[in-house]
Amino acid sequence: MYYRSREGSISAADTYTSIGSLYGLSTTASVQVPAGSSKIVGVMVSVATDGAANAASTFAIQLQGDGLTSGTETLTCGSICVDGTNASTGDFVLPFQQAVDIGVIPSNQVSINGVMAGDTGTVEMAVTLVFA
Repeated sequence: MYYRSREGSISAADTYTSIGSLYGLSTTASVQVPAGSSKIVGVMVSVATDGAANAASTFAIQLQGDGLTSGTETLTCGSICVDGTNASTGDFVLPFQQAVDIGVIPSNQVSINGVMAGDTGTVEMAVTLVFA
């Protein structure tokens, strides 16, 4: 198994945003498919919002690039409802995890985009792709 992660901020509803950072490390925005891999077998996604806007939202990731054998894939990965004053002592939420079977082309590129349907404020998203 090979694990490739990216993270980033989403600040506008219905706008696909590149999730291309890696916690301050120098990296490319796209993920290079590991040599010898034939598919993505799992996806892990963490989402957090600052709750600046009272709204409900669903979240999705979109995978695209020449590293995918069947073209663009869009996967729903969570939802949230913000109602009232934003106050918290901090919550820890485990990531969404999903087994998938997405064909890939070794050594080619896969870009990861995040999107929210409703505007709940600024959203932080982290995505890990699991290759086999």
